[in-house]
Amino acid sequence: MPTQVTFTSGGRSVTAELYTPSGAPIKGVVVIAYGSDGLVDNDTGPWATMIRGYAADLEAAGTLVLIPDYLGATGTSPGLGTVLTALPAHRAAWEAVLVDALGHGLTLAPSGVKTGAIGFSLGGYLVLRVRGNVNALSSYFAPYSVIPGVPDIGPAPTPSRLTAAEVHHGGDDHIVPATNATRITTDLTAQGVSTDSYSYTGADHGFGSIGNDPAANAAARSLSKSRTLAFFARHLT
Repeated sequence: MPTQVTFTSGGRSVTAELYTPSGAPIKGVVVIAYGSDGLVDNDTGPWATMIRGYAADLEAAGTLVLIPDYLGATGTSPGLGTVLTALPAHRAAWEAVLVDALGHGLTLAPSGVKTGAIGFSLGGYLVLRVRGNVNALSSYFAPYSVIPGVPDIGPAPTPSRLTAAEVHHGGDDHIVPATNATRITTDLTAQGVSTDSYSYTGADHGFGSIGNDPAANAAARSLSKSRTLAFFARHLT
């Protein structure tokens, strides 16, 4: 079961859900970044249920997981329009929250453990922006860039710990077209990151309820999750 914790980022107090393995040594630390809807289940997708499911399964495998409330850190209400309006002013602060969440997690884990990040939609973009801080990364239906005037995922970070990445995207995504996944994969590969890219035929944005093919979305949710759990089992040990 998760506990609520707080840590400091940029002088702000940030809340997070913390999942701590019990009965075995912690094998790694992973930060999960939600998308613009926040950590909720709504008519666009079962975001909270899905994200907490990843956290619980990683916890069961020996990974310490944090889900930081990066929007709350800047007083930004969830919702696509509100978040996009706030993005130019608060992007850097949201990125810092993810990095500081990782740092907080490392204070709770044995020295030398490996680190990872998972990001969904806007959260995928944000974890890609701070990718040099983790050993392994999994992005889901992430945009390569979001709106004009805001940087894209950026050049190769220096220095960087990142050696392995996954890119998951629905083949029928009408909100963030699958061409974004191609650009992300191309950049990461060119930067020397071993990258696995997965396209899910018929699946829409979020692999959730907004798609035209519920069966394809359900299959994408199941297969992508199993791939991600196996990915971190390989790269956090």
